[in-house]
Amino acid sequence: MIDVTKEKTRGMRDIVNIHTDEGLFSIAFEKDMNLYFNYSANKLEKRDEYNFTITKDNPFVYECFDNLYDSVMNQRPYRYSENLANTEYIYPLSKCCAELVHGDGIIDWHSDDEPYDTGSALTISKDEDNYIVGFKRSSDGRTVVRIRNGGSCYDPYNASFMIMYNKLCDHDFELDKELSSGVSRVRKR
Repeated sequence: MIDVTKEKTRGMRDIVNIHTDEGLFSIAFEKDMNLYFNYSANKLEKRDEYNFTITKDNPFVYECFDNLYDSVMNQRPYRYSENLANTEYIYPLSKCCAELVHGDGIIDWHSDDEPYDTGSALTISKDEDNYIVGFKRSSDGRTVVRIRNGGSCYDPYNASFMIMYNKLCDHDFELDKELSSGVSRVRKR
């Protein structure tokens, strides 16, 4: 089951927490204007890789990951933006960006603030009807993956991740829970 909660940072920015059967990972936009993916692991369990399964249990979250995956794989980072014109323009993968997508259908984003070979990484792959979100711990034990909005070698594909984050922030997950339980909000006049 997929559950989403949101909280605010001290700077009043949203942190989106995605709870899956495997645990919790979060997506946060921080004061340095960059996006961060992080996971909460059992402190007793020191694995180098953690995977989370995004299922159709939560159709909105699944659609967000589906749109992200589609926009990167088809080289159209702005395809699902509601605010940008020319969203169908193809941005060919540059030499640096070529490592972002593997021929086996895996998005592989290495943290923008660490060396490629030893830094933490985020992977997104499709497995039949599910998406697998994977995290690789850095050689020094860091779990966070930074997606820079300026200066990333993966530019402009950071936009695909920001579009997904903004859609998750704007969605009313509490209303989804109420509607699925049969309880509705009483509106004040």
